[in-house]
Amino acid sequence: MIKHLLAGLLATVLAPELAVAGTSGRSPMIVAHRGGALLWPENTLPAFDNAVAMGVEILEFDMQVTADDQLVITHDGTVNSSFCSAPDVTPGPVRSLTLAQMRRFDCGAKHRDIYASQHLVPGTGMPTPAELFARYKATKALFYGEIKMPGRNEGTVDPVAFAAQVAAAVKKAGLEDRFILQSADYRAIDAMHEIDPRIRTCLLSPWRYQVDVLALARQHHASCVLLRLEDADATKVRRLQSAGVMVFSQVIDDQKNWAAYLARGDDALFTNDPRGLIAFLKRFDVRKR
Repeated sequence: MIKHLLAGLLATVLAPELAVAGTSGRSPMIVAHRGGALLWPENTLPAFDNAVAMGVEILEFDMQVTADDQLVITHDGTVNSSFCSAPDVTPGPVRSLTLAQMRRFDCGAKHRDIYASQHLVPGTGMPTPAELFARYKATKALFYGEIKMPGRNEGTVDPVAFAAQVAAAVKKAGLEDRFILQSADYRAIDAMHEIDPRIRTCLLSPWRYQVDVLALARQHHASCVLLRLEDADATKVRRLQSAGVMVFSQVIDDQKNWAAYLARGDDALFTNDPRGLIAFLKRFDVRKR
């Protein structure tokens, strides 16, 4: 029944060219990108609180390293002054600011233009991974952290040392089986496997290498990959899944793409709008809660 409903939706309402043959009928996990950035301030505790309250399975967040070699949760390599401000600290590269300075920024009073529907929470700062782990350890949520390497003119970080810091924080929290590391820098992915094979890893942007994705995942001991619609059809997704590699979608926030990735059979769907995605899945009786 679900297959027919999705096929009808894709064929009549949402771009027939994206129609894919069937779906597994099982509910994919929902990944709250930056906690659900269309709803609440990105990468902040209010966003993660909301995602957990809605029953989202995976909390996604970005990690940077400060000037004093501390981990902080924020996306941009340079503090984004369009929505983060502090009365006594000038925005600059994260690598040039201490954790104490980073904590001075209010990133909840304004939002990026692309997140115009976001509910503002003035006074909201940047948390650390340790705070995130402590706050949600008692929940069923999985933690999905991305290592963000500095960009040009933003300083340098050793990816192996970065991975070691993350591994230490995860181990201290006792969350080795509930944490997934993502990075576009596969040196960090390889380092994590060497440091703690229990911690799962996920390859970001594997299409850059133009090689067989399964071979790439095996090379880097990755347990999941993020794939665009143009990178794999349902048959290729099933091949990866049969080999023990999970497939995650790109970040998608509209019904057209939710339907297409659902029909492809992805294990997890990334979104800035977990509320909308939950409602969409319930509409087709794919998600019960």
